[in-house]
Amino acid sequence: PDVYPGNCWAFKGSQGYLVIKLSLRVQPTAFYLEHIPKTMSPTGSITSAPRNFSVYIIEVRVLSNWGHPEYTCLYRFRVQGEPMIQP
Repeated sequence: PDVYPGNCWAFKGSQGYLVIKLSLRVQPTAFYLEHIPKTMSPTGSITSAPRNFSVYIIEVRVLSNWGHPEYTCLYRFRVQGEPMIQP
């Protein structure tokens, strides 16, 4: 997936959630949430970027953004981990 202005999962307001389905079972070791850099933003602002978020199993909950009153944009979410052996 690319990270270009406007090519994101956008939701109304500053809170929302997204359920992720992975291609295989993993023991997560890290989570990465990415947004475009300020230099790529047409407005020079990234207030729509998620500010606080949490992960429950593989549900990403965005708790706040950097101040945009209308929407929040999530560009990329990555899970790093070790594959789990299936019985």
